[in-house]
Amino acid sequence: MNKLEVIDIYAARLMMIGFFLPMKWQATSIILACIYFVTKALLQRSQVQLQQILWAVILGSGFLLYIGAIPLTPVADRSVLMLLVGRRMALLLVPIFFAIFIPRYGGVLLRELKFFVYGCIVTCIVANAAFIYQVYFTLHPVMTISHVAYRIFFEAFTGLHPTYISMYLAFAICILLCGFVPLGKLSKFVLLYLLLIFLLALLAKSPLIAVLIIFVHYAYLHRQLLFRYKILITTLLAAVLAGCFFIPFIGQRAGEVLSFFGTKAPGQITDNSVYTRKLIWNTDIGLLKQYWQTGVGPARLLRMLDYRYLFYSISHNSATGYYDPHNEYLWEWLSFGIIGIIITVGLLVVHFIKAIKSKNHLYLYLLLILVITFSTESVLSRQQGILFYAVFTSMFFFYKNDSSKV
Repeated sequence: MNKLEVIDIYAARLMMIGFFLPMKWQATSIILACIYFVTKALLQRSQVQLQQILWAVILGSGFLLYIGAIPLTPVADRSVLMLLVGRRMALLLVPIFFAIFIPRYGGVLLRELKFFVYGCIVTCIVANAAFIYQVYFTLHPVMTISHVAYRIFFEAFTGLHPTYISMYLAFAICILLCGFVPLGKLSKFVLLYLLLIFLLALLAKSPLIAVLIIFVHYAYLHRQLLFRYKILITTLLAAVLAGCFFIPFIGQRAGEVLSFFGTKAPGQITDNSVYTRKLIWNTDIGLLKQYWQTGVGPARLLRMLDYRYLFYSISHNSATGYYDPHNEYLWEWLSFGIIGIIITVGLLVVHFIKAIKSKNHLYLYLLLILVITFSTESVLSRQQGILFYAVFTSMFFFYKNDSSKV
């Protein structure tokens, strides 16, 4: 292995670990790694197919809607729109980068996916250790043991929103299941257990639902292998159930759901996330009924939502807060009308067709995580979600080697 190949490996690792760096370094590290591979591919005169570049532009077509919205947006809202444009630029740039260098360096990136798993585990271990220390070992604890306090602390400590780190954990589980972490079976079971416990502690519902569906599919495909290791699997399930029992946040989240369905005393919007979700859904649907054909533009959408939540707070004498649509499909639909939702769903269909044709299960699992999480979170409204979506969908879309089949 020569020095340039060693640099390739470290550049790939930087890209994987970059997802867990502080926000200001996250995009920088990932884009720098992309620029390195693109520059090296061009210097080595790697053949760049025009068809692949066109596909990259198609995959980034959602970003082009934001560019087209600039002249149609009132001056008062244009600064907000430009912020959204700058944030979503990676949706177009990353597919173009990957279309250029993935044919030559895709294998390097796939082999270093294990560092994404390691990044998840290290981040969660450090964050949970800090939380335990804060609650149990300080003279004057400033927080109680509740799922709200835990999630707030986790985000403040890591800079990662609970839903997004849950997506990362879910994908890390899939990387582990698909054999991209070269460890022994016992070590893999330990890592799998840790990832599941961290995911259950955060209890972001959509990524957890996605993982359950993925487990069913994986169990069906590997039913003979699962029977062979039934003792280890039974031990793993028992450990996870024990973790559910000893993690207090799980019972608290279940209590919110029970309260919503009337088995407990009704809760308030401000102290029950399920009631908050219902308010957000009703607000989004109310807007959609009025603007389902043309949308209102992304910047105006945020302003209209702010006004609606302000008036709700005043009328109910309660500080409700301000929320985006918390649904990627509704975000695009409310922003750009019918064309927005068609492009969003169409791109996901293109990815699913590619994943099924290539028989790439990890690609398919990634899409399941995204499609399900899109229904409860505006994933592409944050840098963490944009980079996660752009990097990994582009990686699998443009990589054609048979070693990606698992």
